[in-house]
Amino acid sequence: MEASTKIMKPIILGIAKGGDPGDLKTFVLSLRKTGYDGDVCLFVDDLAPETLHFLHEHRVQLQAFPQRYFVQTRRFFLRFVVDLLPKKLRDRGQISFSQYYLKLNDARWACYFDFLRATRGLYSHVMFTDVKDVFFQRQPFDFEWKSPFCSFYEDPAFVIRDEPHTSGWIREGYGPQETESLLAKRVICSGVTFAEIDAAMEYLYIICQHMIRINARGLVDQGVYNYILHRQLLKSAFIYDYPETPVLHTGLMATEKLQFDEQGLVVNGSGRVVNVIHQYFKHRKALARCLELVTAPA
Repeated sequence: MEASTKIMKPIILGIAKGGDPGDLKTFVLSLRKTGYDGDVCLFVDDLAPETLHFLHEHRVQLQAFPQRYFVQTRRFFLRFVVDLLPKKLRDRGQISFSQYYLKLNDARWACYFDFLRATRGLYSHVMFTDVKDVFFQRQPFDFEWKSPFCSFYEDPAFVIRDEPHTSGWIREGYGPQETESLLAKRVICSGVTFAEIDAAMEYLYIICQHMIRINARGLVDQGVYNYILHRQLLKSAFIYDYPETPVLHTGLMATEKLQFDEQGLVVNGSGRVVNVIHQYFKHRKALARCLELVTAPA
């Protein structure tokens, strides 16, 4: 972690809701096999008792999501109440209340913001990550940090114009004119991000304000993420590309583009074993040997 000399613990933040517990185990077992000894905290909803037990056994902190309120009238009522707060409390109040009406994928950012604000002083670096389609090959924070905020491009063959989900989410949040201006930009995946704590708080504040402003209604955070980074709204950010990336987003990649070392671990364009693999579901067969390596008992 070269970008900071302040020695505090790193933390990994994610969410987990229902689904196949096997994928969650892949995330945790591969992480622990790297030797990572920082904290992990998951905001959870609707997990089976045996899954919760597994997470406790592997030293994962658990936070329950706030009760959801999807009814639009309740959403507007909550926002109306917050607008009555004194100005100095309004912005943070809006973020805190948004946890109760945004859907989980979008509400996670407000949950992270309040969590890190409450634990200020404990953590130096943060990894924001998807969970059920992620596994680890190296300690996650062990790479060359080129900025206090580190993000990662998707496959270089794709721009936003080529990816209907991302372009659709930007259009939903910001309208056709803003979308048109971003169509030729590369796709940046919101599924894995690293940041020093101050950069993390700056980012969380900005993305939460955007979620509130556009009245997000589910699964638009990828669009907001691309908007924030391509509009350079953060003080300092670096987006890693394939030759040097420590995080490989594989969702848009053709399977034949995956490269492996002699052991069977996935490498980037420079031949370095990447720390984190994201969106691996579509490549399960090709990654079978790799998955076996990273989850097998030491």
